[in-house]
Amino acid sequence: CQCLPFENANFGGVRDGLLVLVSGSVPYFCQRFQINFQVGSWWKRETDVAFHFNPRFDQHCVVFNSFEGGKWQHEEKSDDLPFHKGEAFEIRFLVSVNGKHFGEFKHRIPMSQVDTLGISGDVEVTSITFQGSVVSCKVLIASILKHEW
Repeated sequence: CQCLPFENANFGGVRDGLLVLVSGSVPYFCQRFQINFQVGSWWKRETDVAFHFNPRFDQHCVVFNSFEGGKWQHEEKSDDLPFHKGEAFEIRFLVSVNGKHFGEFKHRIPMSQVDTLGISGDVEVTSITFQGSVVSCKVLIASILKHEW
């Protein structure tokens, strides 16, 4: 069992044709979780986040944002929360949930700078798959679980 937060900087970076699939399930106690496409490790202070995907059960929405120069930028929100506590999900970036188109986010930081995927919060992740024109690999995770936000 690997615990959150999870970071993977070995997927070759974001490029045209890359598909990132995240599969898992939402625990009954979930309040929030996040998936970040970031520039370097979040453990380095003020790492830029090109795309922040943040389902919030406590606000019944999904927030899209970026973190640049030490500051969160303007939040974009969807009042549609396509996740359900206790149920499995599959997210395909750019962005569909359970096979349905969900939203779009105009990049504020060049995606070519993104080299790390980070996941944290209340979520169980069973697999992360990177598919693209250059590299394909799969990260299998027995269970990633965090009980506190």
